[in-house]
Amino acid sequence: MNQSVTIKGTKSGIILVLDPSVPFTQLRDGIKENFLEAASFLGKNNMGLIIRGRKLSESEEKEVISIIEANTKLSITCAIDEESETERLFKEPVRHEEKPIPEQSEIITQNVPADVCDNNAQILVGNLRSGQDVSCEQNVVILGDVKPGASVTSYGSIFILGELRGNAFAGAGGDQNAIVMALKLNPLQVRIADAIAISPDAEKGPKLKLKKKKIMASENEPEVAYIENGHIVKTMYGPSFLRQFGK
Repeated sequence: MNQSVTIKGTKSGIILVLDPSVPFTQLRDGIKENFLEAASFLGKNNMGLIIRGRKLSESEEKEVISIIEANTKLSITCAIDEESETERLFKEPVRHEEKPIPEQSEIITQNVPADVCDNNAQILVGNLRSGQDVSCEQNVVILGDVKPGASVTSYGSIFILGELRGNAFAGAGGDQNAIVMALKLNPLQVRIADAIAISPDAEKGPKLKLKKKKIMASENEPEVAYIENGHIVKTMYGPSFLRQFGK
């Protein structure tokens, strides 16, 4: 067993601990050796992968996944580098600012559809890479990016706390109230129920249309795609959208 590489199993996936002082070329051999030895124990499963101890480039992360899948019967559904920016943001302490309690007239009650508020959701941690597909009947929450060539399908809504650049299919069972939300929404293709839209840069097909955009909107403001009059449109995800969508 190579001491520079450590494998730890959890209920939801695998933790891969890499020695930061060892060159990546040597770590590749250690990863192959350790996973070959553990292949029979790990069996044939779909698992998530958490990488600790060392920050990997995107190409290195893809190489690690390829090594694992080539030497075991595992299929890595998603992977996250715990030193990544996404993970760092989730670990940062929240800074609470004291705000005055609004007057009664300022309090707005949102009537958001039940399927959007449903607590029954599949939560995935990590980026989805090209060739990786996720499909389930619940709402889906992804803590990471969906890269080009990756696909997410849900009978409910899809919430991506990262950038959507791949394909997303919400309301797969025909639910036209389903939505697709992402911190940055630049999909190759998005489907909701029977409606479909593609990237505005694509040559053919119904384009994803921009509904509204605040002149002073922040770059970090989430975006959402939903069905309006039979077409998929994109707008900012915020109070104005929730007021409209809750009617």
